[in-house]
Amino acid sequence: MKKILLAFVMCAISAIAFAGGKSQSVFTLDHQMAQTCEKKIKTNLRYEKGVSNIDVSLKDNTITITYADDKTDAQQLIKAFKKIGFNAELIKTTQVVDKKKK
Repeated sequence: MKKILLAFVMCAISAIAFAGGKSQSVFTLDHQMAQTCEKKIKTNLRYEKGVSNIDVSLKDNTITITYADDKTDAQQLIKAFKKIGFNAELIKTTQVVDKKKK
């Protein structure tokens, strides 16, 4: 009985440990971006904890960032934008479905 209970607890802990999901947030800046802005954003924000992908659209004036939910969030990313001199506004945040886990 103790072995079954121990196995159940270990499975539950493993499930919680691997449950950390990913989100994708879309931001816009208070001014039109240029290629130098894109480079500065990609160079600096990739070092933020949990950031796994940064897509910049100069045409739409948007930045889409994919990140680990357990490492950062949209508000932390807005602070990161401010650190490098940009005023970013959150447009939307969505959960990312990891196709590898299915």
